[in-house]
Amino acid sequence: MVISVVNQKGGVAKTTTAINLAAGLTLEGRRVLLIDADPQTNATQVFIHPEIEISPENSIYNVIIKFAPLTSVVRATRFPNLDIAPSHIRLSGADLELAQVYDNRSERLKRAIDEVRNKYDYIIIDNPPALGLITINSFVASERLIVPVSTAFFALSGLVQLQETIQMVRQQLNPELEIMGLVCTFYEKTNVSRDVIRQLKVYFPEKVFQTYIPKNVSLEEAHSNHTHVFDYSRNSSGARAYRSLIKEILARSK
Repeated sequence: MVISVVNQKGGVAKTTTAINLAAGLTLEGRRVLLIDADPQTNATQVFIHPEIEISPENSIYNVIIKFAPLTSVVRATRFPNLDIAPSHIRLSGADLELAQVYDNRSERLKRAIDEVRNKYDYIIIDNPPALGLITINSFVASERLIVPVSTAFFALSGLVQLQETIQMVRQQLNPELEIMGLVCTFYEKTNVSRDVIRQLKVYFPEKVFQTYIPKNVSLEEAHSNHTHVFDYSRNSSGARAYRSLIKEILARSK
């Protein structure tokens, strides 16, 4: 199954969710490929040490822009059953490059993924905080979307536009695309968090995951130590929450 983790609003724990979802699924016995399609390269920096230089030719940029085989850029991580297709800052200009071509510019990532799909149980795509052509490529390649939403004020801003983009992709490019669920992140036991969750359940009935990801320092510390939260602090509240979320995702994948 190919799952895109997406929200055009930044600061919602999108990359944190992609990283820990990918890692957590391997702990459940699944073989996983994490594709870093975000030019900020945060997921890449977690699994590939910054001292190891990633060139544009060895990144997902080369796959999308130059039609390189996905296998040519995939790297094994130090964690069993977890591979990564790294990103590069050059990807930040990929939308402009794609806008100037007409050769299946929305289906390039799908074509690349189709060649390796049978090697993995799950392919997780971490997307940029934007609804440009890179994200559209991810939508076309994906079967399901997971949308992290911060339980803070203004959390719902942008979700209407996201829904409209999903509907456009379904009508024109990928009729199989569906939202698997919305993940409430940075959860605190406050009236603001409760109100955001209540509104989400009104606008997206049956789509909000029961698990809420709390504010937890271990999640950030894991990133700075180039690892995921299950490796860094397996008993932290963040690890317990993502472990619960993964069980929900496995149940919804059936």
